[in-house]
Amino acid sequence: MTAARRRGAFRPIRWAWLLLLAALLAPAYELLKPAGFFPPDERRTVIIERGQSLHEIAQELRRAGVIRGTFGFLALARIMHLDRTVKAGQYAFRLGMTVPEILRALDRGMFGLDLLTLPEGLTVREVAEKLGARLGVPAATIDSLSRDSALLDSLGVDAPSLEGYLAPDSYEWLPGTAPEVALRTMVRRTLERVQKATAGCDSMPLGFGTHELLTMASIVEAEAQMDDERPRIARAYLNRLVKGMKLQADPTVGYALGRNPRSRLTLRELRVESAYNTYLHAGLPPGPICNPGQASIEAVINATPGTNDLYFVARGDGRHMFAATYEQHLANITAARALQAAYAARAAAAAAAADSGAVPALAEPAAAAAAPDSAH
Repeated sequence: MTAARRRGAFRPIRWAWLLLLAALLAPAYELLKPAGFFPPDERRTVIIERGQSLHEIAQELRRAGVIRGTFGFLALARIMHLDRTVKAGQYAFRLGMTVPEILRALDRGMFGLDLLTLPEGLTVREVAEKLGARLGVPAATIDSLSRDSALLDSLGVDAPSLEGYLAPDSYEWLPGTAPEVALRTMVRRTLERVQKATAGCDSMPLGFGTHELLTMASIVEAEAQMDDERPRIARAYLNRLVKGMKLQADPTVGYALGRNPRSRLTLRELRVESAYNTYLHAGLPPGPICNPGQASIEAVINATPGTNDLYFVARGDGRHMFAATYEQHLANITAARALQAAYAARAAAAAAAADSGAVPALAEPAAAAAAPDSAH
C-alpha cells in the first residue's frame, strides 16, 4: 500500500477524536460567545417566576435572546451547583453577557429591589393605579390595555377585561417594565392558581368554568374578612344559585356603581340598573368584580359541605351570622344590629379615652357566629 493510499484510508479513531472535540467545543461556544452582536447598552427583561424549573428558565432566556442555546446553560448551572439557587425576580440582562455571568446574576438575585405588593380584592382600576406608579406608566394606559381584545385573546381570557385575572401577590418589577409583561405575569399566576386549586377535582361546583369560578371567588373575596368563613360564604351563595334565588350580593352593586366592591351602600343604591346588580338580576354577574386571592378561589371549590345556609349578616367585628331560613335571618339581623351598636360604642369610648389619656375598661360585646351584609 502506497503512502498516499495510507493517508486517504478511513481512520475510525481519528474521526472519533474529531467528533469528541466538536462535542466539547459546541457547549463552550454557547457558554463563552455572547448571544448578541455589539449591543453594549441593549438589555432584555426576563422574569423568573417562583417555582420555575431550570429547564423553563433556560427556555425563557433563549426566547428573550439572552443565551444562544440551553444545553451549555443547563450543564454549567449543574457544574456550578447553581441549579437550585436561582432567585426569582425580574432581571435586565445586557446583551453580550456570557452564560457564566448570567448564572452569577441569577444566583445573586435582585437584592435591594422593592417589591410591589398587590393585595386581594383590588379592582383592575386600582391595580392600574399601583402598577402605573411603579412602572412609570399612566394608569389609564394599563386600564385600557386590560381591555384590549388582542391581549385577551392571546391569554385565552374569554371576558371583556382582565378583571379577576390579575393575581394578588408581591412582584419584583423594575420601573420601565412593559405593562403587557406585568399583566401577562399576573394572569399566568392566576391561571396557575386555578389549575392548582382544581387539581384532582372531577368537576367544579355547578359545572363552573374558570370565568365563573373567578366571578364567584371575587364575590367571596369582597364579602369575607376571615379566612375560615370564606368556604361557608361560598356555600351560601352556591345554595342560592341551586335554588334559583338572586345572589343579592352587596359587593356586586358597589362594583356596578364604579366603586370598590367593599363600599357601604344605601338602600336606594341597591336599585341601580346594571347587569352586575345581583339584587335585580338572577345568577352570576357578567364577570368578576375584583381580583380574588388563592384562599377565595379554593373556598369556592371546597365550599363548606352539608350546610343549608342561604343568608348571612355582618356582626360588626369582621365576622358574620348565618341562617338557613328567612325567619332565622331576621332574628340574626336584630342580634347583629345590637352587636354593631355595642362595637361602635366601644370604639367611640376607646377613641375618647385615647384623647383624654385614660384607659377604658369596657366589656367585650357578646358574640355569635359568622357572614356578610349580603344575601338578605
